[in-house]
Amino acid sequence: MREFVELWRFREVLFNLVRRNLKVRYKNSFLGFFWSLLNPLMQIGVWWLVFKVIMSLPQKDYTAEVITGFLPWLFFSQSVLDSTACVTQEMALVKKAYFPRVILPLSALVSNLIHLCFAFVVALALFVIWRVDVNIHYWLVIPCTLLVAVFAYGLSAMLAAWSVFYADVKFIVSNVLGLWFFLTPVLYPLHLVLAKQGVAPTSSLKWFINGLLPYIKIIYLLDPVAIAMLGYRSGLLRGGQNPILVTPDIRPGMSPEQAASVEHAAGVLQASLRADYPLAYYIVGAVVIALVTAVVGHLVFRRLARSFPERG
Repeated sequence: MREFVELWRFREVLFNLVRRNLKVRYKNSFLGFFWSLLNPLMQIGVWWLVFKVIMSLPQKDYTAEVITGFLPWLFFSQSVLDSTACVTQEMALVKKAYFPRVILPLSALVSNLIHLCFAFVVALALFVIWRVDVNIHYWLVIPCTLLVAVFAYGLSAMLAAWSVFYADVKFIVSNVLGLWFFLTPVLYPLHLVLAKQGVAPTSSLKWFINGLLPYIKIIYLLDPVAIAMLGYRSGLLRGGQNPILVTPDIRPGMSPEQAASVEHAAGVLQASLRADYPLAYYIVGAVVIALVTAVVGHLVFRRLARSFPERG
């Protein structure tokens, strides 16, 4: 409780750091804040061309699906990445004045949270243009964003502290986030992962991957970021329903009988996956992981913060 009181006393420091971060990011830029929207939209456009047009993924509203996954991913990854430099960049301030050091990773998190809020305003405007159903379940965005923010804070606090002592942290984090991106259901439907039974017999890693696959699926669904993405899609695109969705791969030229058979098979697979992977348990697990990460990250940061001036 004392730490919360202290944070409130120094709230002006947090406010000024957030305001400065927002100004510095796009200083001397003609488009300013709109770069934070233009960049992801251009990336989403490329992915739409590759996965929807060239590879012909059968997902409906593919662009909306990618947006609802990519925007929270950007918030999470940018917050974690910014944290690796938040203390070292402010070392002069750390040595000069007293304030709760935890304000530094918090300022990076809040800055990116503000960007996320503006980005979602634009996304909702696009949903209206695309006639994506607008419903009361949009409120699910709030707990999902809170889940990502809590998890991001825990990682950010730890990494911010470690980066003062080890310069390699920021390079490691950058590479790990690049790999982590493809381990979350941003570009592809979740059912492709959950329905995977194993790799081809010709693969040299067959026995290794096939033996670990059930555990990989569990870890995959316990990722707070992945669970949050499913929550975004449930609230924004599914009307609050189960986000495990199998889209029938109905292609031009199919007869009505073939299309009905494909649609029936997709329905059976969807029902099977929803029964085998009850999301309620994974949601609870992801929340616990996020909270534990936040507590551990905060304790690590608080312990190492005493040595910041000496290392700087």
